[in-house]
Amino acid sequence: MDTEHLLSPPQSLAVAYAPPGQRRELALLLAFDNRLKGIAANGRELLLQQLRLAWWREQLDKPIEARPRGEPLLAQLAECERADMLVQSMQRLIDAWELLVASGEAGKPQDLTEANRMRADMVFAGYARRASSSEAIIAQAQQAGLQWAQASLGLASLNDLPPPPLPGLKPLNLLLMAAVIDAGQGGRSRFWKFVRLYWHALTGR
Repeated sequence: MDTEHLLSPPQSLAVAYAPPGQRRELALLLAFDNRLKGIAANGRELLLQQLRLAWWREQLDKPIEARPRGEPLLAQLAECERADMLVQSMQRLIDAWELLVASGEAGKPQDLTEANRMRADMVFAGYARRASSSEAIIAQAQQAGLQWAQASLGLASLNDLPPPPLPGLKPLNLLLMAAVIDAGQGGRSRFWKFVRLYWHALTGR
């Protein structure tokens, strides 16, 4: 089973530029983050949202052979070489979305920021660490990841996002740009954002 259908087209392009050894892990974390975002955004009552998040935590706590069959994300997880590491990252993403769900519309700004920092750490900084980047680049990835997380929730001004800031980490640059596209409106502006995305994919600029 594949997670391709759980990613937006811009996200899929970003994943395609990851090295083969990291591609599946990045796709899985993004797809899982998307799934949790769907739970938080579907308008259900708080208790039901929390129960769904708790269900995912319970499944991740189980041995591989005891997890439900037929769930694409769990099937992909079972095929990953570093499944234990990914389980920890996925559990951390659950922590982040539990904080976001609990905060609701009246949430404290610091709760939203902390939740998005956690998402940034698992997806962006985690990728940079696996790519053996320097501490300086990992710190840059963390900051770019925070912008990505905020943009994915419509919490950042899309016009103020900087150009791709991470040297040698094209998949993360593309993900930051993808968040701008996915959270934005349609029309001509969206078209030119796609042009910018593909230009960076092709040229690195």
